[in-house]
Amino acid sequence: MPPASLASLSLVAATLLVATPAHAGSEAEMHHERWRDCLSRTFRIEAVLTAPDLAADAAFRACRSVEEAYLAALASSPLLDDDDIARARPLLAGRIRAWLVGSRG
Repeated sequence: MPPASLASLSLVAATLLVATPAHAGSEAEMHHERWRDCLSRTFRIEAVLTAPDLAADAAFRACRSVEEAYLAALASSPLLDDDDIARARPLLAGRIRAWLVGSRG
């Protein structure tokens, strides 16, 4: 990936991961909290039954609709478009996955 593209992707990811939930308004904030709660709750249940990585996979599958609602709320921001969301989605998921597995949700 060219350095300019990597820098652009990093900026989008930083906006999604740090600034946007706090500044996008109560709708995006609410959806972000619901998504994290869904992932955490589902992960804790699944982790009793299986390995942490498999539990994280199950949590992401179970909470897909909540994640979609969160991303849609972010996409309504004038600072982000659908391409920004699509590029940053894997980084966001990776960060949340690390949080789940590292802290046990």
